Amino acid sequence: MVRNRKAKKIFFRERTNVIAAVFFILGVLILGRLFYLQIIRHSGYLEAADDQHQVNQEILQSRGEIYMQDYKNNSLAPLVINREMGMLYIVPKEILEKEKMAKILAELLEAEIEDRKKVEAEILAKAKKPGDPYEPVRHKIEPELVARIKGLELAGVYFSDELIRYYPEKESAGQLTGFLGFNDDKQEGQYGLEGYFEKELAGEKGKILADKDLSGRLILTSETELKEAENGSDIILTIDRVVQSKAYEFIRQAVEEKVAESGTIIVMEPKSGRIMAMANYPGFDPNNYGEVEDIKVYRNLAISEPYEPGSIFKIITMAAGLDSGAIAPEDTFIDTGETKIGAEVIRNADNKKYGQITMTGILENSVNNGAVFIALKTGRDSFQKYARGFGFSELTGVELMGEAKGNLGALNNKGDIYLATASFGQGITVTPMQMISALTAIVNDGELVKPRLVDYIRKEDQEIKKNEQTSAERVISEKTARIVKAMMVSVVKNGHTKSAQIAGYNIGGKTGTAEIASKDGKGYSSETNHSFIGFGPLENTRFVILVKLAKPRKGIFAESTAVPVFVKMANFLLQYYQIAPEG
Repeated sequence: MVRNRKAKKIFFRERTNVIAAVFFILGVLILGRLFYLQIIRHSGYLEAADDQHQVNQEILQSRGEIYMQDYKNNSLAPLVINREMGMLYIVPKEILEKEKMAKILAELLEAEIEDRKKVEAEILAKAKKPGDPYEPVRHKIEPELVARIKGLELAGVYFSDELIRYYPEKESAGQLTGFLGFNDDKQEGQYGLEGYFEKELAGEKGKILADKDLSGRLILTSETELKEAENGSDIILTIDRVVQSKAYEFIRQAVEEKVAESGTIIVMEPKSGRIMAMANYPGFDPNNYGEVEDIKVYRNLAISEPYEPGSIFKIITMAAGLDSGAIAPEDTFIDTGETKIGAEVIRNADNKKYGQITMTGILENSVNNGAVFIALKTGRDSFQKYARGFGFSELTGVELMGEAKGNLGALNNKGDIYLATASFGQGITVTPMQMISALTAIVNDGELVKPRLVDYIRKEDQEIKKNEQTSAERVISEKTARIVKAMMVSVVKNGHTKSAQIAGYNIGGKTGTAEIASKDGKGYSSETNHSFIGFGPLENTRFVILVKLAKPRKGIFAESTAVPVFVKMANFLLQYYQIAPEG
């Protein structure tokens, strides 16, 4: 009995010790946890509590929009706008008749019958995903179609609103506008106006840091931090909506009819430098910029692709020769059909020899040897000075991303052959924008006007920056300019470009058919670029136009390819602006 009592005492004592140890360990753990929560994680829980009682978020800004002119109606027309559209999505588990739903949506979403089966299959595959709570189907759905689909009350079919960048002119102005794309994860303007004016269009995000009550409503106190969003500025262009549309139509027709690689047309008001139209073909739709086959189509050929201009450059050669005093308007030249310079022989494009010919006759018949004669008499240094004075090998400063300078580097070489070929626009490169800008000096009595696309910039409907015309720069004398201008009218009346005539008006112009350098850099290929540059009317000139067709397969010279585009555009402008015939 005594032994049993001892054993029980030992047992109870040991059990008590075990229980005490357990409680001790639990106490240590609890104290440790409290220490962790109250000391180590204290700041974290304060932040979590703040998150429940504070709002800290960005306030999104609205991107600025871009507008064209509608001069006939004295109003503005949208070129780039922010538009609310619909994003269609489905909730598969709510859809009972999946095949029927997919067929209905495909018929509504796709106008082309051949595309419907593919879209129907894609929608059906998404609808059959088990347990999927959300499947996006289509972005950028027009509000009218959104309303139509909603009216069908299809089970499991929903829409959410999305604000997208919308380009209503689509292909006709794609290279002009550029687009709003992505640079890594950041949305920003790329190419064209969107890229050039990214800072002005983008605006700045705002931010709010404030307390909120139990129901989630903001409590504004003295400690509230608020920075309002700053919306982007709107850009108002000089482009005329109707003229732009016609320019694109005419250049598209020409490229397709003449089977050319591409085409460019620019229409400018010479006295102000206001660009009325700038179009390229092929174009691209900025609304679907990711669907292009070749991203080269993003480039605006009017400013970003220098080319050898050919004989349209002869008007610059003539102006340089006359203004420098190297030649006089009444001088004549004996054309034997070829000019030998060292081991090289230069011939006229038509392989003719014209005998004794006037300075005006050189332009009328586009005589290469005559242009060489003028350039050699002018001299390399003087010729180069005038070429640079007209703005070649320099940026025009037009408000677009991606402008190129062109290249007059060949004129740095001392050999006469480089000066000779430059005289008729070979061996040097210019952009269409540089060329049409140079023409303003001819039609503006010798003063070069800077081209401009922007009329003014506004913010919250208030004009904040007017793009005033910069002072014109004198390049040649008034006398020289008037002589060359009259010569260009004679080219159309009496020369090789009679097809550019328009009844009742004195039209001036010059063609250029330029050989394209071989890809290996050795000589020239059989391919050519065709250009025409012209103006009208002679007195009180209202417009200058440049047309360029790259590598046309139909038509040997620019007279049969580029000139018809000019005539269509000029005829339209004369009627559109109701320009009275000349007496």
